[in-house]
Amino acid sequence: MDLTKILLIAILIVAVLSLGVLIVRPGTETVERTYPEYGDFRILSAEGEEEPKYLIDVNGEAKVTADPEKVEVYLGAETTASTAKKSQQDNANIMDAIRNSLRLIGISSKDIKTTQYTLTVVQHWDKDTEKYVIDGYKTTHVIKIESTDINRAGDIIDKSVQAGANIVNSVVFSLTDEKINEMRLEALRKAGLNAKEKAEAIADSLGVNIKGLYHASESYVYYTPYVQRGYEMAVAGAAAAPTEISPGQIEVSASLSVSYEFV
Repeated sequence: MDLTKILLIAILIVAVLSLGVLIVRPGTETVERTYPEYGDFRILSAEGEEEPKYLIDVNGEAKVTADPEKVEVYLGAETTASTAKKSQQDNANIMDAIRNSLRLIGISSKDIKTTQYTLTVVQHWDKDTEKYVIDGYKTTHVIKIESTDINRAGDIIDKSVQAGANIVNSVVFSLTDEKINEMRLEALRKAGLNAKEKAEAIADSLGVNIKGLYHASESYVYYTPYVQRGYEMAVAGAAAAPTEISPGQIEVSASLSVSYEFV
């Protein structure tokens, strides 16, 4: 595009802005709109076209908490032996002892589920022969123990370690599905109120009025169970103080993207 055309376009734009002229399609009816609060000028727009929207965009955020309703303990045993069969058998003996000890404190078999079971080769690289040498076989078995008594986590760990458990991966405090859904809805409601308060504060500071809600959408809703990890195991049978696990609160957070029209 040459310089002459660029100058002509620039002049046309300036004329439109200064005279308040809107170019519309041929044959289209126009409507005259005046805005005295912004000065003595008029704007012509095509019939049926919406006026520009003046919007305040905000993010509403909220967080709700609740005490946990159930606990999940992930623990198990790891055994190594010269043969795969012996490694598996040693592991099975420990896991049977763990299950029996848990039943004695009232944990039902339906609340005990396997979450991990692996049998792997233990080997090392021999520099002289330039080959891998098998040292033995390792069996790992981890189970999940559930209880609605959130104060039993420590007892579950202690009884399992005494029975031979040498793995404790984590303790998870959580909620029922019904409670999670209830908290999500509450968080969304509070996020909506937060968005409205922000928009009203902005409008008030700018000296404008909120006309109404223009658009709203859910950005996210996060459910965060309370997780404790990395327990150091006492040697089974050794004298030790009872394990105390303190449950923390469960958190659900929500965010909304909201647009309000103002005048």
